[in-house]
Amino acid sequence: MVSANVKLGIIVALAGILYFAALSMLVFPIQPPLITSTTPPSATPTVSVTLYAGEISATKYGFGLSADNLTSPGPTLRFKTSDVVNLTLVNAGQIPHAFALTNAPKTGATILFNAAIASASNPIEPGQSSSVIFSPNVPSQTDYYICPVPGHAELGMYGSVIVTVG
Repeated sequence: MVSANVKLGIIVALAGILYFAALSMLVFPIQPPLITSTTPPSATPTVSVTLYAGEISATKYGFGLSADNLTSPGPTLRFKTSDVVNLTLVNAGQIPHAFALTNAPKTGATILFNAAIASASNPIEPGQSSSVIFSPNVPSQTDYYICPVPGHAELGMYGSVIVTVG
């Protein structure tokens, strides 16, 4: 037979476990993993965007929807979760640039939806262009696009991306 003190000890132990489990969920919330694009390369794009990259001045770089209208930050891009996007980057600048859709407006941020054109170590040369097809299939209030070449995002080469359900 189990004594009342043992029963009380078991109840206190279980309450303590429950308390610390609840506390750990508040301190270390479990987040679902980001869903990346599963769009096959043969998917037919439903949205096409041409984005221009370049230098605004010696200390300010930017993006624009035309070569003669680069801004920092660049224009906000808006997509729906049902979109298949064909994004073309044109390097209208004098130095190499690249493109990545990321979770933060800084060099080294996580690339989302496999949406990247060129890379920091292999950027697009001046006067060249390249494209990527991706599906922004997770809604967000704000993601970002950047030039992943080290230091370029910090010099203004970033913009906002808003993905809505649709």
